[in-house]
Amino acid sequence: MISFRLSEARQLAAKGGRFSCGRRCSPICTQAGFVSFGIRPKIPVVAFSAAIRFHYLRAMPHRQIIRDVHSGSFRSVYLLHGEEPFFIDEIAKALEDVVVEESMRDFNQTIVYGRDTTVDQLLEAARRFPMMADRQLVVMREAQDWPAWKRASDMVKLEAYAQSPVATTVLVFCFKNKKADGRLKAVKAISKAGLLFLSEKVRDYKLPEWISNQVQEKGMRISGQAAQILSEYLGNDLRKVMNELEKLRIVLPEGAEIEPEHIEQHIGISKDFNVFELQRAIGAKDLSRANRIVDYFASNPKDHPVAMVMPVMGSFFSKVYAYHGLKDRAPAAAAKALRCAPFAVKQYGEAARNYPLEKVGRVFGYLREADRKAKGQGNATVSDALLLKETMFKILH
Repeated sequence: MISFRLSEARQLAAKGGRFSCGRRCSPICTQAGFVSFGIRPKIPVVAFSAAIRFHYLRAMPHRQIIRDVHSGSFRSVYLLHGEEPFFIDEIAKALEDVVVEESMRDFNQTIVYGRDTTVDQLLEAARRFPMMADRQLVVMREAQDWPAWKRASDMVKLEAYAQSPVATTVLVFCFKNKKADGRLKAVKAISKAGLLFLSEKVRDYKLPEWISNQVQEKGMRISGQAAQILSEYLGNDLRKVMNELEKLRIVLPEGAEIEPEHIEQHIGISKDFNVFELQRAIGAKDLSRANRIVDYFASNPKDHPVAMVMPVMGSFFSKVYAYHGLKDRAPAAAAKALRCAPFAVKQYGEAARNYPLEKVGRVFGYLREADRKAKGQGNATVSDALLLKETMFKILH
């Protein structure tokens, strides 16, 4: 457990850091003289400034990093790593747009690729001085494929550079789809001298909220239902989500609220015939409406394949199952426990009343069987359309 003085924690928290004490208080315990995080043994106050820096920078939101870049505040070395490439691309683009003026990029901007670059070639580029400019930018794309990460001698060289980087160089590693090895001394040295950013996937249950935040940054608003439709149909492919939001920003008036009708008109996702509406109809046991949506899906199998519908329904009934076990069903508490938007709690509550726990258990069996048949296991004759209708009939009756 890493511990440090409350005054230092407050200073970092004011800049966006989040910490908690050993008593699980949040975000800062005012009853203790220190705050802590992690599970390692305590480190003396005088010895952990680097550890604080490492964790704080890793937790810094990517928007804050981009704001710092646009304000002219740069780090000597950036290691952008993690499973979500979108945030890495956003930060890298900001650096490429800002660090070197466009007219000087031929001289002072170097792009290399991990697979094709040795550590000596990279450091030679990083140690060059900019030509007729204040700084130069060196970017390694696909850094996850850089063989040097696995060579101790190469890491010694990188560590030495990170400990004493060239002040006029901004060195950027774009390490996508996985985490860098935090045990490497070179990585630890980068965290001290520069910025180590962990790009994590947006969880499915947080995606509607994330979409709402992106819409607000564009000066618009979006209804909860519209955000839910986008999240369920586009998934957590954040680049695709942002492209669709940009389309809506262009065609809708400034300050407009995005509604399901706009999504249907400009993106092509039906506001009435989509998985979100299907689960609402099934949750409410609205047989007529559910059958209309199922018939529409059966008529448009390419847009609504069974392999896409069944996981969504499985996720829905998982929430219904969890709702049955809640002790506190107040909207805020239930939303936190179910990891869903507050407006969705009412829907899960209604479904829980219509589907007793025993029935929910049988529904899981229907969905597993349908998923197996949709993948061709034990199914040689039943079409996707018939399989969908059959499964929904079992659920509703």
